[in-house]
Amino acid sequence: MNTKKNVFKDSLVIGFAMFAVFFGAGNLVFPPQIGLVSGSSVFPAIIGLTLSGILFPMLAVAAVGNVGTNLEDICRHAHAKLHLAFMAVAILGVVFGTIPRCGGVAYEIGLCGIFPSIQSTAVKWAFLLVFFGISFLLASSKSSVMDNIGKFITPILLICLLIIVVLTIVNPIGSPKGGVVENSFSNAFLTAINTGDVGTGILCGGIFIATLNSKGYKPGKEQKKILFNVIVVAFIILFIVYAGLCYLGSTGTDLFAPDTDNTVLLVGLIRKLAGYTGIVVLSLAIIFACFTTAAGMIATAADWVVMLSKEKVPYKLAALLLAVAIMLVASTGVSFVIKLSGPLFMLLFPMCIALTVLGVFKKFIPNDGAWKGAVLMAIIVGFYQAYSVAIANGLIPAGPAFIDNIFNAIPLSQYGLTWLVPCLVGGVVGAIIWKALGKESIVDEIDKIIAEENAESVSA
Repeated sequence: MNTKKNVFKDSLVIGFAMFAVFFGAGNLVFPPQIGLVSGSSVFPAIIGLTLSGILFPMLAVAAVGNVGTNLEDICRHAHAKLHLAFMAVAILGVVFGTIPRCGGVAYEIGLCGIFPSIQSTAVKWAFLLVFFGISFLLASSKSSVMDNIGKFITPILLICLLIIVVLTIVNPIGSPKGGVVENSFSNAFLTAINTGDVGTGILCGGIFIATLNSKGYKPGKEQKKILFNVIVVAFIILFIVYAGLCYLGSTGTDLFAPDTDNTVLLVGLIRKLAGYTGIVVLSLAIIFACFTTAAGMIATAADWVVMLSKEKVPYKLAALLLAVAIMLVASTGVSFVIKLSGPLFMLLFPMCIALTVLGVFKKFIPNDGAWKGAVLMAIIVGFYQAYSVAIANGLIPAGPAFIDNIFNAIPLSQYGLTWLVPCLVGGVVGAIIWKALGKESIVDEIDKIIAEENAESVSA
């Protein structure tokens, strides 16, 4: 039985790791941009950012824990084999998107931000070899990867970020003023939700729960309680950092145009705030943010490879092969990686949103038909969005205009919420059909466990 002291320590360490995995380098650049366009209305913007950029991704992890322990459990209400297709696409996204981008950003903005004169092919290859070598070592032990991230990497990352946040408050480069968006809350809300961090929650939820299992917190009430603690820790840290970076952006309205490139804006704000020393701190934050995301996602993808191969491929070998493949893709440069990975992420994103809502509000979902209908609509919208991004990125030629016309006619599509109405309609129609057919819904194993625990406590 875990003591209270262990529960507190484990909640803190795994909460640190959860923060670090969510806070990739991309999450450094969008809060200042939100702050810049919000200006004097920065505080409503912070609320919008908090809801969709922090709360929703945390709810995605909670959704996984609410239905079971991994991706398979949260997908099974929609289809017994859905998780296999999900894993296959997600592995491609990891290999050709998330993690190569981390390596490329760590080199191009992190290392070269500190040493701008050392850029060369040889240095790039050496850096990527070290970067992904360390990422592999961190990810090579499935049970301790989150411990290693939470204990050793996150504190360094957090110190760098807190230095920036504290300087923003005690030595601001200006005061929040102006603003170019009519509604700073809705702008921040929509910007943050479209970053795709909800997908990270669905994809990585299982690795956090596996860490809890390895520490003796078995599925049931105890595991749900500590998972809640972990989410609270990660939420608080993310809020402090996001709010600080958003406020930093709002203090630069006199110095930067509203359409300034996100990365240029961040570097410029930090240079104004703390000069070259600030750039060094920022570069270190970027490198360590990339490390934590890379290690966490390699561990997650390696676990999927093991499952897809029916355990024929050992976990460590899967992690090594992924790390090598990712390093080769990262060597092509960040811009190419983003172009290649965009369609894969857009394919999964609507489904991740649907699964999050369904998982969190499971007890209010009438039957499995609602899951099937909502997820089916999410997949259809996901295919369209992947198709659109592939055209925009020059990967495929443009198709007939009527396809765009159909999806653009969907309410709220102009706000990037094309998935919302179809998923709601699909969920309602699916529930009605399922009930009319008199079909049975799946009962989650975790619900059976909790029911047994409740029965034991009553009899005791």
